[in-house]
Amino acid sequence: MMHKVLLIRFSAIGDLLLTAPVIRELKKEGAHITLLVKDQFRTTATLLEGVDALLSWEKDSKALLKTAASEYHRVIDLQGTAQSRRYARKIKLPRGTFKKPYLRRALLLLTRSKALALPSVVERYAAAAGVMLSKDKVAFILSDVAAFQGKIVAVIGGSHAGKRLTAEQWLEILKSKSQDELVLLGGPGDRELAEEIKAALPKCADATQTSVAQAMAIVAEAKLVISGDTGFMHAAALMHVPLLSLWGATHPMLGFGPWPPQKNQREVITNGKSPLSKHGKVPVYASNPMRELDTEEVKTAIAEILQGRTMP
Repeated sequence: MMHKVLLIRFSAIGDLLLTAPVIRELKKEGAHITLLVKDQFRTTATLLEGVDALLSWEKDSKALLKTAASEYHRVIDLQGTAQSRRYARKIKLPRGTFKKPYLRRALLLLTRSKALALPSVVERYAAAAGVMLSKDKVAFILSDVAAFQGKIVAVIGGSHAGKRLTAEQWLEILKSKSQDELVLLGGPGDRELAEEIKAALPKCADATQTSVAQAMAIVAEAKLVISGDTGFMHAAALMHVPLLSLWGATHPMLGFGPWPPQKNQREVITNGKSPLSKHGKVPVYASNPMRELDTEEVKTAIAEILQGRTMP
């Protein structure tokens, strides 16, 4: 009999993409996987190879409580919030739960001590699911042909200010590169920033209006991805694309650094105080550490990665 798993992960883009290595291992064990996700992130969930069925938290969760115990064999809660834990317990099936390290994370944010650094969230997902991880390249379901291939992709967006650079910083980083090889990636909210950059670099391409699937295809074919702590940064790492990640209010010590680590990756961390918060919010009493990112260090890292790609 096929082992049927109900996997719970409500959001967000990066967090959903980071479930991909765990889903791959569950499929190797022959599992049939149903993913319960919030409607806002359903499009991202459709990119996950190995998911057999998608259910909506908003539309399907109540009815699911009545049938899940007879339809599934196990629940894996990778959301790990009080809400998801309560829901999983009601199903009354064997379950694995992603445990959020609230106390340790709070102490890390308070002290910024390397001794409190958290393991990768992917490894913690795997522990909750009871699987051993492979660090092989992850495949996503990307039906769109990349609109741009072999380009330097600058991910200019970010969910909060502590993850984003200013137009001036991006221009300092990108101005020495051929404009024809530059692509700006982000979301609809990044149009103004993209226009500001394009005013100085008119030949670079603006792909901030593309869908998540189209943007993922561009990332998959990139020569280099330069990004703050974003979902597209995680996508690049999972697909083994050369990656330069930039860190301000968040920090790899929080467990959300590029996974798996690769030789074609570099990290540049602000000279300011970091980490300040889990999600990249900058407290009102603090200055934005992204403003203290060393752009010269970023340019050096770009050169090192690109030279590594062309070396025999």
